[in-house]
Amino acid sequence: MAFKLVQWIFVISSLCVSSLQGSCDFAKFQEKGIVPDIIREIPEKEIKVRYEDTPIECGEELLQNVTIHQPALTFTGLKDEKLHTLIMFDPDAPSPENPYLASYRHWVLEDIPGNEFYQGYTVSSYEGPNPPTHSDAHRYIFLVFEQPTSKKLRETFDDDKRANFKVNTFIKKRKLIGPLAGNFMYVRHL
Repeated sequence: MAFKLVQWIFVISSLCVSSLQGSCDFAKFQEKGIVPDIIREIPEKEIKVRYEDTPIECGEELLQNVTIHQPALTFTGLKDEKLHTLIMFDPDAPSPENPYLASYRHWVLEDIPGNEFYQGYTVSSYEGPNPPTHSDAHRYIFLVFEQPTSKKLRETFDDDKRANFKVNTFIKKRKLIGPLAGNFMYVRHL
């Protein structure tokens, strides 16, 4: 009886831990060439990404029409007293075979207090994925970093110059810590 009780406690606690950690298999970040080719480290936690009625699973493929509008994001476990930065980018522009425009900047929010991404400062407004019709599916990566100080950054980018965004240069210049959270998806043109 005691053994069965211990088994049930283990099963329930395992389910609770896995639900808190999310469903992202972070090994996919290495399998799909994101780590170490694009970023140096695997994120610690999952960003939950939802396009209207469609939640994305880590590494899932979606059609472009699903991703037109800005998604809802949820990430938990970030320090409330810290500011954070969200980056969404495409490392496969204009095609995975020839990414000479990589990375393409799709969305950047800075000065996010704790987990409240909707209170962040828009550095680069959301632009939905738009892979060319002739291209294979592109990877779109979401990353959250901790800002090194509580000083707000408040720098904007020219939205007409989104191509050739140097993600690691951006991270290094701002001395961002992490990635603390992440997710990615593939998007194919209709």
